[in-house]
Amino acid sequence: MVVLLMPLSARCDNTTFEGRAPSSVRVGEKFQLTYTVNAQASDMRMGETDDFDILMGPARSTSTSMSIENGNMTRSTTCSFTFILKAKKEGQFTLSPARVTVDGKQINSNEVTIKVVEGSANIPDNSSSSGNGTSGSSSQSSAGKDIVVVQSVNRTSVYEGEPVVLTTKVYTRVQLQSLSDIKQPDLTQFVSSDLGNISQPQFQPESRDGVAYQAAVFNQQLLIPQKSGKLTINPVEYEFVVKERTRNSGGGFFGGFFDDVQLVRRNTRSNSITLDVKPLPQSNIKTSGGVGDFKFDVTVTPDEVEADNSVQVKVSVSGEGNLKLLTLPKPQFHSDFDTFDPNESSNMDVTSKGFKGTRTAEYLIIPRREGDFEIPELKFVYFDPQQGKYVTKVQGPFKIHVVKGDSSSQGNNSVSFSSGSREQVQYIGKDIRYVHTDTELSIKNGFFLFSPLFFLCLVLPLAIFVAVFFIYRKKVNDSMNVSGVKRRRANKAAMKRLKQASVYMKEQKREAFFDEVMRALWGYLSDKLTLPLSVLTKDNAKEEMEKHNISSEAADEFMQLLDTCEFARYAPVEMAEPMNKVYEQASNVIGKIEDQM
Repeated sequence: MVVLLMPLSARCDNTTFEGRAPSSVRVGEKFQLTYTVNAQASDMRMGETDDFDILMGPARSTSTSMSIENGNMTRSTTCSFTFILKAKKEGQFTLSPARVTVDGKQINSNEVTIKVVEGSANIPDNSSSSGNGTSGSSSQSSAGKDIVVVQSVNRTSVYEGEPVVLTTKVYTRVQLQSLSDIKQPDLTQFVSSDLGNISQPQFQPESRDGVAYQAAVFNQQLLIPQKSGKLTINPVEYEFVVKERTRNSGGGFFGGFFDDVQLVRRNTRSNSITLDVKPLPQSNIKTSGGVGDFKFDVTVTPDEVEADNSVQVKVSVSGEGNLKLLTLPKPQFHSDFDTFDPNESSNMDVTSKGFKGTRTAEYLIIPRREGDFEIPELKFVYFDPQQGKYVTKVQGPFKIHVVKGDSSSQGNNSVSFSSGSREQVQYIGKDIRYVHTDTELSIKNGFFLFSPLFFLCLVLPLAIFVAVFFIYRKKVNDSMNVSGVKRRRANKAAMKRLKQASVYMKEQKREAFFDEVMRALWGYLSDKLTLPLSVLTKDNAKEEMEKHNISSEAADEFMQLLDTCEFARYAPVEMAEPMNKVYEQASNVIGKIEDQM
């Protein structure tokens, strides 16, 4: 489990979440606070910001980069959350760590310390900047007619609950660098939803009041009024960063030719809009609250079923309007039906005519006895603003014929189950067995404490410890017997040297081959007889081998092989024994001595 969790731990350890902001700002100045995390993140929670006003945010942006190195592709993702804050008072303030969720784990950022100094944000730090467009100014002069923001609606007179599209359009005669702040109007009297059809404003030439502008739609929202009367949509306030040219005050011939460029902030405010929201007419029957154009459908499948089997009732409403806000009709079921909470689903898109799509509620019912039953008719009443009246659509009634099943009740002694709200279950075609009546119980005697298994668990670790102790002690004693260790490892050491000799044989290094074979033979004999190499000579080697019960034939073969190797090291190639034959003889003679000892 630890090994499996290591990649996840490594990934979490490599995740960084950092907050950045200017180290020093002025009272009343607006500035950016940006939190950056090097992974896909969600559920951004900012720390306490009582000393600052949050004007906008969080604005989320995600960037992904891929690189290929040595055939391996690496992909990295960065998420940024940007806030626009305004300093309220002088002092040094520390923002507590923000929190974000990465792969289900919460990660905290660093603390951000900001020093707020005395001074007005309306006074620029520098009167101008170089022509590369670097900003040193925060002027907030009125935009005048250079920038105009206009709010408009597609209709000013609507019914309560009828969707309206609010469009915000910007007209400019200056070069807009960026949008630094937005103060949206209060829309608590409406249900609002962004149409999401504008990802990037596209400016086009357009004339307004006889003046040529560059115009672009910045935002479109769907508004659904929730009360009748005169409802006012307050102005929206934009703060733009624009480029302005300033006259170069330098003298000389070129003094008025080259101008400086500075970035300044400009506030502009749109118009307000008053909507005439008409109340819905009074109705004698209960309505769904729907306003628009809808279709209503109810299906019951199957209409003939065995007792204790399920029936599905599906209620759906589709169309355009305030589909998200209306109430679906609820069917009434017989008391002999087990019913469960409906499974509601929706598939809707936001359009200029409202929410378009389908809402569905699926009911699962289980009849408990045979007979003929009826689900009363369902009425769906909504208001159609095009016709200016209520529309009633009816589905049903629906007949359900229940036949006798294998587990249904007999005669008139059937049990009636009242309809109630139960947790939704998955029906598998069999009755739910609430109680098991056929059971066999047995007495379980004794406890683990002081039982045979208890004493075995006590003794077993001690026995294992004693066995390991003696095995380890024997291993230590064997290791202390140097002669015995050499004798046991003699054959292994000799085979290792013969293996190296075979490498020299393949490379046709004759002198190195015969030299390594001789080392293998003398080393084996020294280790096996536990005699130092300095003591062994050709004169006494045969005698020492016979003392250790090695046959004369094996001893003679061993000594003859030593002579062959000595002669082959210095003899011409045509007179020397072949290397493969010598190698085979060395392996055989070592094997014979090993068997005999």
